[in-house]
Amino acid sequence: MAIRFELEHPGGAPHEVELPGAVAVIGRDPTCDLVLSDSKCSRRHAVVEQGSGGLVIRDAGSANGVFVNGRRRERATLRPGDTVRLGQVTLRVLGETGVAVEDSGETVVLAPLDLDPGPAAAPELPTPKPVPEAPPPPAPMPRAERRPPLDAGVPTRGRPLTLTLLSVLWALLAPVWVGVGILLAARGGLGAPGAVLAASVGLALGLASGVMAVGVAAQAPWARRAQIAAAVVSLPVCPFTFAAATVLLYMLRDDVRTGFEGRTAPAGAGAAEATYALSIAGMLALGILITAATVDALTQP
Repeated sequence: MAIRFELEHPGGAPHEVELPGAVAVIGRDPTCDLVLSDSKCSRRHAVVEQGSGGLVIRDAGSANGVFVNGRRRERATLRPGDTVRLGQVTLRVLGETGVAVEDSGETVVLAPLDLDPGPAAAPELPTPKPVPEAPPPPAPMPRAERRPPLDAGVPTRGRPLTLTLLSVLWALLAPVWVGVGILLAARGGLGAPGAVLAASVGLALGLASGVMAVGVAAQAPWARRAQIAAAVVSLPVCPFTFAAATVLLYMLRDDVRTGFEGRTAPAGAGAAEATYALSIAGMLALGILITAATVDALTQP
């Protein structure tokens, strides 16, 4: 059966399209069943197929994801009226077209007007004969019981490796700030006001680090903006310049931004995630070693 969609590009008028067959590929590639002229769509962005529970759409590994009724989904069952967004293109499900009936072992698709042949005219014969009744139209198939979406109850992908690393680093940094503040207050010779100030600043920075750890782990939108600001501030700190630059490049990626906005895991997993995580960890360790060597050299008699 053919599935009808109402397709709308940004700034363009909506128009109807049909996807014949049981499986259809949607994307920018000219070989796709439905070709989308949108730079934010992947070459093979999504697949629409007829499943046992109805029409199903699934993400084919796209960079920017598939959004059904405003939510990013890896796989979802579609109903008439549902809205699907691929990049900047919007598809609205209109339903199936045609009714299949059996005739001599072959399936024939009839238009609605073809289903009612109307009363047959009696033939004019010398001897009237009974006119055979037209066969009744096929009885409608019973409406299938509405089933829950195929992906109901399926957990979303876990937190990306790089975000897990950043969350752990923020959590480890919280007690360090508190300890430094207390140490300066106790042994810094700052006097009573200076000691109170040092302890207060250390406590405030420790609390901020703990909040950042929770925000990055939960992929809260404000945490991404705060992480970008922290990376920019850290760029002039020479031992940690490369680590800060790597974190900044990672947080500015489109898939990471989409993950924070949709509260779902970014699509940029695999080798890229491992590369970013290892680079940040290695450059951070190098910065710590350089800082320790510099402090040791300055404290030598």
